[in-house]
Amino acid sequence: MTDITELAQSLKAAAEKATPGEWRRASTQFNGITATPFMLGRKEVMIACASEKCDAEFIALANPANILALVEALEYYKSREERVTSLVRDNSKSWDELYRQVEAKGKRNVELVEALEKAQQQMTESENRVRKQNRHICELFDDNTALRQRIAGLEARTVKLPDLRQIVSGDRYVWSDGVYNYIQDVKVALAAAGIKVEDE
Repeated sequence: MTDITELAQSLKAAAEKATPGEWRRASTQFNGITATPFMLGRKEVMIACASEKCDAEFIALANPANILALVEALEYYKSREERVTSLVRDNSKSWDELYRQVEAKGKRNVELVEALEKAQQQMTESENRVRKQNRHICELFDDNTALRQRIAGLEARTVKLPDLRQIVSGDRYVWSDGVYNYIQDVKVALAAAGIKVEDE
């Protein structure tokens, strides 16, 4: 198969050397090719002669102007093809890079999803721990409230100390200084603690 670029260059070179203009079948000579327009009374300049009418028409059509136009169109489309090929290559590189980036971001997304799931699990565990601690704090608060109420009840209560005369020896009351001093110390301690003491 002939290289289209090489063929186009050889046709262009030959067309540039040939008689310029549009060729046509001669009107005065059977199957002749002329480069001059037909005019009555004017002699035609013959360029070539063909044995068949179809050959003459083909040769006339393959004139330098048509060949140069064809070569110009081929060169234009060849340069377009090269530009398109270059763009495709560049886009191919861009697509490859884009694919690599998408793949890398996909991996990163997987990592982020795993990290998010782990963080959600840790958050759930933390929430469970906080709930347990809150229940424990509520229990401690309830215990504290109950103890405060118990203490308040004990502090509000009046303590009655036995009368010294209840200390008896046999069938009569006996006063004992040691016991009396002990009772006084207890009264002072209770008064200092804010507990009311009532004597009988």
